[in-house]
Amino acid sequence: MGTEFGVHSEVGQLRKVMVCAPGRAHQRLTPSNCDALLFDDVLWVDVAKRDHFDFITKMRDRGVDVVEMHNLLAETVAVPEAKKWILDNQIVPNQVGLELVNEIRTYLEGLSSRD
Repeated sequence: MGTEFGVHSEVGQLRKVMVCAPGRAHQRLTPSNCDALLFDDVLWVDVAKRDHFDFITKMRDRGVDVVEMHNLLAETVAVPEAKKWILDNQIVPNQVGLELVNEIRTYLEGLSSRD
């Protein structure tokens, strides 16, 4: 049986962690929407990027395997079946509107995995 993933101790050694670097989504935070998005305040994105880089460097220096979410997503959508599954489940009328499903789907299918 393989390794069971999860957090099983509050004080055990951290071995692997997934992080998400500050980026475009954080640049869209405003004083009027940050509460709804569960942020205490608007971020200084450049400072957050620097702090994030320092943090992951310190974790790696201590032997923690740091995995970046955007890299995992790019690897995932590079697999045709995975990209199709994501699009099938996210580009649906209830999310984007019936009129836009085909247009958005075509646009997203044409993007590179990283984009």
